[in-house]
Amino acid sequence: MRGKATIAVLAAAGAALLAAGCGGIGDDSSSRPPQLGPPSDADDAVVDLGFPSSATRNTVRVGGSDAAGDAAGVANAAFPATTRVNRPNAVVLVDADDWQGAVSAAVLAGRPIGAPLLISDDGDLPAVTADTLERLEPRGSDLSEDAQVIRIGDEPAQPDGYRTARIEGPDPYERAAAIDRFVSAVRGGPSRNVVVVSGEHPEHAMPAAAWAARSGDSVLLTQPKRLPAATRKAIATHDRPNIYVLGPPSTVSAAVVTELRKLGPVQRIGARDPVANAIAFARYEDGEFGWGATVPGYNFTVANVGRPLDAAPAATLATRGVFAPLLLTDDAAELPAALERYFLSVQPGYEDDPGQAVYNRVWILGDDGEVSIDEQAQIDAVTELIPVQANAP
Repeated sequence: MRGKATIAVLAAAGAALLAAGCGGIGDDSSSRPPQLGPPSDADDAVVDLGFPSSATRNTVRVGGSDAAGDAAGVANAAFPATTRVNRPNAVVLVDADDWQGAVSAAVLAGRPIGAPLLISDDGDLPAVTADTLERLEPRGSDLSEDAQVIRIGDEPAQPDGYRTARIEGPDPYERAAAIDRFVSAVRGGPSRNVVVVSGEHPEHAMPAAAWAARSGDSVLLTQPKRLPAATRKAIATHDRPNIYVLGPPSTVSAAVVTELRKLGPVQRIGARDPVANAIAFARYEDGEFGWGATVPGYNFTVANVGRPLDAAPAATLATRGVFAPLLLTDDAAELPAALERYFLSVQPGYEDDPGQAVYNRVWILGDDGEVSIDEQAQIDAVTELIPVQANAP
């Protein structure tokens, strides 16, 4: 991301934090979002401003206490909704217990529909979701069958006063296939690439959501040792696509890969643990497929593996000018060594004029129970633009 773009990103982040009800740290202010214009002589003015818990030089936190708050915050940042032009065509509702639906429906966040994902819980809309939906006031369009709300499965609430569509399926594998059919119909044809992830191991599947939103490539699900019939049938409609398996053999077995090779060429990307797995996916590039994030100049998203539904806001952050791959931490207190090494490998630098450099920025999902303030400070440090010597070894 170019340096001059950071001001716009911070402005959008402020909208996200205000809308999501994401809090700062300490006292009774922890349940309130950062405030605009707190009195400078107020005792809690620093907390109200939200620094450093909500933003540092190189990080922006959408600090929801749960994934519903994170999803709402990101949706509000991506869509200011001040005019019809910057309202979304539709929003996607996924159930709080359906992380698989969030991963496979992430493709709906990208073009051509561009629908942010929001969270429903046991047939009801959490207040943060209801408020965001009301504020966004989706336009509806022919691309979404004129629906303003697209429900994934039977569980999400059906909000009053909105035109809705439902993508059905009796299980996550069938629903992922139904989402694939829906998107193929909207685009006028299936995607050339397909990502296959585990339907049982969210910690290895989560990063696929951001790529699906960024690229429009469908994400389909498999069981560890058996390729479900719905997935097999869905891939066949893509007419021998490039198939990318995300995750190690413990999540998608060699036997499944053998079955997939009957449907198209297969490449596996992944590592044994979820932190390294997400890094491998962020680095990967094969022609037009993959982030190829091996040099400075990127936005990134960081989420905790313990909150798989944060794949939903990560999908929205992979679109709308942010285009951030999803990275993961498995330690809420301290930056994992592998993730620190990766950030250092893409840390931006400058020789003479920092104004001509590229910058990295990291969006952090979740409150300090998911990513601590200390860990945020570590991320800030390894993301900082630093001076370098032209002839340094």
